[in-house]
Amino acid sequence: MSLTRSRRTFIAGMGLAGLAGIAGCVDGRGSSRGATDVILHNEAEVSRTVEMTVTQRGGESSNIDTSLDMNPHSRQKINNEVIMDSDYDVEVTYTDDTGESPYSESQEWNDAGQPLHILLNDQIVFAVQIG
Repeated sequence: MSLTRSRRTFIAGMGLAGLAGIAGCVDGRGSSRGATDVILHNEAEVSRTVEMTVTQRGGESSNIDTSLDMNPHSRQKINNEVIMDSDYDVEVTYTDDTGESPYSESQEWNDAGQPLHILLNDQIVFAVQIG
């Protein structure tokens, strides 16, 4: 009897672990597509205020619409706000105490899958993570 109960407990635990492993991978519409991240890197020697919007192409509202205060040589990760395999328009503006401020760039992010890194230094560079 004890052996059967232990096996049942083990199997139930494995089922719960499997469900926890896929939690968040299905959106409210029943899609099996996951979500990916946007990671901002302030590589400059100065603090910056960064405004960013990420809007799904053809969508009515932004997936990300935020303003962040970033210290020098810092990074900020925005988790799971972008549905994979969709196309997005990304707009980034930063302001700081330099003469080049404010500075803005826009980028199309097609077939979002891997995280998008946005590097802020003397300019704004968009790089999709590989692997």
